[in-house]
Amino acid sequence: MTSFPLTTGALKKAFSKDGHDKVKCPLIFQVTNLKSVNTMNNSKKYRILLSDGVYSTQGIIEEKCTPYLENNNWSRYCTIQVNAFRTLATAKHFLIIEDVEILSPTGEKPTTPLINVDTYFAEHPEEAALSITKKQNSSDDKEQTPGAGTPPVAQSTASAASAVKQQQYPPSKAGQPAPRISPIETISPYQNTWTIKARVSYKGELRSWSNAKGEGKVFSVNFLDESDEIKASAFNESAERAYNLLEEGKVYYISKAKVGAARKKFNNLTHPYELTLEKDTEISECFDESDVPKLNFNFVKLDKIQNLEPNAIIDVLGALKVVNPPFQITAKSTGKAFDRRDITIVDETGFAVDVGLWNNTAVDFSIEEGTVIAFKACKVSDFNGRSLSLTQAGSIVPNPGTPESYQLKGWFDNIGTKENFKSMKTETNATSSIDRLANRKTIAEVEEESNNMSGENSGYFTVKASFSYTRPENFAYAACTNIISNNTDSSKPGLPCNKKLVQVNDQWRCERCDLNYDEPTYRYILYISITDATGQLWTTLFDEQAKRLLGVDANELMKKSHEKMLVAEYISRAYFKEYNFRLRAKQDTFNDQLKLRYQCVGLSEIDFNAECDFLCSELDSMLA
Repeated sequence: MTSFPLTTGALKKAFSKDGHDKVKCPLIFQVTNLKSVNTMNNSKKYRILLSDGVYSTQGIIEEKCTPYLENNNWSRYCTIQVNAFRTLATAKHFLIIEDVEILSPTGEKPTTPLINVDTYFAEHPEEAALSITKKQNSSDDKEQTPGAGTPPVAQSTASAASAVKQQQYPPSKAGQPAPRISPIETISPYQNTWTIKARVSYKGELRSWSNAKGEGKVFSVNFLDESDEIKASAFNESAERAYNLLEEGKVYYISKAKVGAARKKFNNLTHPYELTLEKDTEISECFDESDVPKLNFNFVKLDKIQNLEPNAIIDVLGALKVVNPPFQITAKSTGKAFDRRDITIVDETGFAVDVGLWNNTAVDFSIEEGTVIAFKACKVSDFNGRSLSLTQAGSIVPNPGTPESYQLKGWFDNIGTKENFKSMKTETNATSSIDRLANRKTIAEVEEESNNMSGENSGYFTVKASFSYTRPENFAYAACTNIISNNTDSSKPGLPCNKKLVQVNDQWRCERCDLNYDEPTYRYILYISITDATGQLWTTLFDEQAKRLLGVDANELMKKSHEKMLVAEYISRAYFKEYNFRLRAKQDTFNDQLKLRYQCVGLSEIDFNAECDFLCSELDSMLA
């Protein structure tokens, strides 16, 4: 997402037969990926992926712009203004950028799928302009001839080809053209045909599953290219075939897989969709892997971890400060023993965090202290403060060779070895309570910070406030109680469906589970007003938090729902009691407008001993 309005549709028009001469500079795009390319004269230019909000295509920024880009610290998801460009359409479509301006050096990943320009014109060849090589700038909108200063077609094609390595395509069947490669970030259910060229960044185990519907096998894998990463799963015979065919670290062409919405309960990647490998899915190994990255990181600074919710999956980069010996723990539920090792990493924000390693990774860990390490897919834990745990799909890369790692290594060798770092561990005394209360916000502060969030982001805040009002109707809904089995890990218990039931005659029906109930079970969905001395806001509470707030089960309160005044009287008993509310602020898009909504994800009673300690600490600091 970007705070600047993008020039929607410009990328398609730039290469279309009827629109390429109508595209006028300046144009505003988001850079969804970038990669430096060395030229023949040992200078550097950038190859990028561009988005106009609807379409995406590849681009090349000429080498004369490189110093400006690097001096202004541009990065992935930044927003740029293109003031002069030319187009090149050969096997692929490129926007050759000659003059560029950075509007925002950072940004957020787009949340809506993009249409790849190559894929679009492959499916609509009648709309494509033939042999486009056009120069466009903000001062001269007319197409120039070679004699007027624009390179001729052959010269432009050659110069672009020298900067961009042509894609290698999988072998095609006789009489059929080779398919075009689609970036992973453009994969969605709305594309009929696509082929990706991707590296296996993670390969899971072939596991067996069993539930009431039968038994079988399941296998999952992550595919990575320079644009994004996507999860794929396979079941039964398809799982055995894919497991034997795919090797972690190798590059493959994949096509004809089923595309569906990502199941975030089992998927820690950011792509909104995931793949299912079926019997008709085509997989072939690619031996030209030079343009496919080995890993794709989205690093979170260590000082930001304390603001993340538990179970969030993140990538981190840190200098190894402490390596503790391995030890064994035994799971209470199964009695199975696991090997574990805790290590501590630090970064230039002045924070230290523990990372838990498991099993063979813990036992075999031999990296020296002082080494800069990149961690892929760590889970955030809130046990005794904040810590990290490397997930099964995670990986460790020592000395990753990225610009961030070189910078961190230089800082650690010169300054970090003498630094006193802030720990994220919770101390079991009053000091930790005081620190937590010091980070609490007022409602006015929450609203101010929430309104400053960019795009469809989320923020988390804790406020001390009073429950002041809620409507005495529509406070609960009939929920499906069917347990959904965990198909990816049979050792883990399933979870209730919780989808809303629909009343059909004398029964209640769940369409998702295809089940009917004689009597419904109710769950809260409570929209309440909370207030403090600085303001008021509305927030949504679901069953667990609402039950704690009202002190009664939703089914009990629904028995009184035939008398509205009785329900209102019962709810009013909870009015004006103070709680610590943990709020999640999120901006959602509704009718093309961003709406700010608050959800209560945690509710706790006031600890008056801790409050007294906090007030005394505040007084001491004021009188000092």
